[in-house]
Amino acid sequence: MDKTAILRSIHNDQIQYIQQKVRVDYDNRRQQPVSFIHAGREHAILSVVARFKLTDDRPHRSYLLEDSDHAVYFLYYQLEGFLNRAPVGAGFWVLGYRILQDHELMQWFREERNMLANISLKRVIDFHGHICPELAIGGKFCEFVQNQVKKGGIPETGLTVVSENTTSALDAIQVLLGTTIGNQRLLVLDYGKHSYSLFCKDHDHGWKLRMKPQIYGDEVKYNAIEEKILQEQATLEDLLNFQRLLDTRIQRLIMLTPEELFSIEEIDGGSRPEEISGTYRICTLCGEQVLASRSIENGGSIYCLPCFQQTHPGCQMHGMH
Repeated sequence: MDKTAILRSIHNDQIQYIQQKVRVDYDNRRQQPVSFIHAGREHAILSVVARFKLTDDRPHRSYLLEDSDHAVYFLYYQLEGFLNRAPVGAGFWVLGYRILQDHELMQWFREERNMLANISLKRVIDFHGHICPELAIGGKFCEFVQNQVKKGGIPETGLTVVSENTTSALDAIQVLLGTTIGNQRLLVLDYGKHSYSLFCKDHDHGWKLRMKPQIYGDEVKYNAIEEKILQEQATLEDLLNFQRLLDTRIQRLIMLTPEELFSIEEIDGGSRPEEISGTYRICTLCGEQVLASRSIENGGSIYCLPCFQQTHPGCQMHGMH
């Protein structure tokens, strides 16, 4: 169960309340629990799903933990000083609740917490691990492409996509369109923009899709919570609110048509990137093979990009991947 599904489960009260004191083996160096004793058995911690403050005025020591049985628990440290003026640091560990697993939920609720999208995105979510706004944006680009195929405007094969970002949108493109970095049908120029170019073999034109600015109306709250998360100052309530904001954005993006989300224009098909040759050259400095199309010739020597940057400090090159 990923973090997104866990937070939705807490929000929907899909949990088993425990609220019992437990003995915890705590690693002070890593500042996280290693195991805890509950119901007469030791639960080894497989991973820390999230670490946060219980409230804004309390220090970190609240966790969402996955144990070796892949069950997820909420564990926190209760400071006695907040209750009866006990010495600072004195307290005890409390196991708050356990997230209900899929087999414990009715089918409807099981699907509800794992996806907020139509079935066309289900394969992408399974591949990526969760749904997020960038994945939905990539899905909308694919929807535009698939609509063109249905209209007979372009074939199902021979497509090439150029993406101007390296976000989760790429997973949607690779899964739904079959254009991947490996088959050289997906090329990436990481400019940090949701802009995509589509080219078709034997067509004299292509399409350029640029995402229109999206104003959600929650930017102040979203940015404030995100900053708390980045600074590791977020509470569990902050994480739940942040997930709700993300889900709202995802739902909005899913409801838009590609034409509503993107500005779309036809472009010259001649600007389609050429396929990468399989010819290799030897880097003068490191002696490793480098694709000829990615090598740099300078002063009669051949360099790979890292070696060229090493010998030419301050040189920054942004290539196509």
